[in-house]
Amino acid sequence: MKVLVTGASGTVGNLVVRRLAEQGVPVRAVVRRQQSATALRGQELPDVEVVVADLANEAAVAPLMEGVDAVFLVAANVPDQLDQELFVIRAASAVKVRRLVKLSVGGASPDAPLALARVHHAAEQELAASGLTHTVLRPSFFMDNLLQYIPWIDSSGRLPLPTGDGAMSMINSRDIADVAAAELTSDSTENHDLVLTGPEALTIDQALVRVGEVIGHSLSHLDATREDFLRRYMAAGNTAEYAEDIATLYDGILRQGYGAGITDTVQKVTGNPARTITDFARDHVADFTQTRKSTED
Repeated sequence: MKVLVTGASGTVGNLVVRRLAEQGVPVRAVVRRQQSATALRGQELPDVEVVVADLANEAAVAPLMEGVDAVFLVAANVPDQLDQELFVIRAASAVKVRRLVKLSVGGASPDAPLALARVHHAAEQELAASGLTHTVLRPSFFMDNLLQYIPWIDSSGRLPLPTGDGAMSMINSRDIADVAAAELTSDSTENHDLVLTGPEALTIDQALVRVGEVIGHSLSHLDATREDFLRRYMAAGNTAEYAEDIATLYDGILRQGYGAGITDTVQKVTGNPARTITDFARDHVADFTQTRKSTED
């Protein structure tokens, strides 16, 4: 079989490519930019074909499906995200791929408070109507999200985020990729809607304490205002619209504890327990310690 992986330069997409390559599954990895293609080819993964294509260009999508048996669909949160997802779903349906696995979000609905959840809902409606056998993945808050905020950690080890004491069942992106790979290579002919979480619900402060124990430096959470978050997030290069969405996720959803539910789906699908925040910290010691050094210089 051969699997088409979109968003192959992103966090989850790249991990899916690597996981399939480890299993000896041929992959066509799609990226949007030549620079990303060069970086991916530099990983020297076996039997991985790297293709540069703009998924927002419908004419460029159909050729990607040639010889493909399954598709992993993930698109970045960009203005043309919905177009990208619709074009991929339609092209996959036209050639009747065996299964399409889509990375989505929890709470996808037409009236969801988050714009990104409304976009995912629209794509899921297209997927449901396509007749394709499919799997929808709904992961909880990514542990990996913490990495983008490392530069915000002050000299006292405090990270300001507007999440209060809301607990969340953070998940490691490696677990998402493992589930995706299992679904892509499964012989099941049933549709699956999978809620993926980590093994425990932690507040941001509890998670940072665990990370600090691993890296040998104390870390903690400083509750921030929505306005402070928006200022920092847009200064980091994010659009105002996307920043508002993430602020609503943190301050309006996670703060209330709505992300605390736990499932055992990772264990059921992969046969392995979901990775802990301590496992995540061990994988990213260099990331956390390097930034601390820069704040002390």
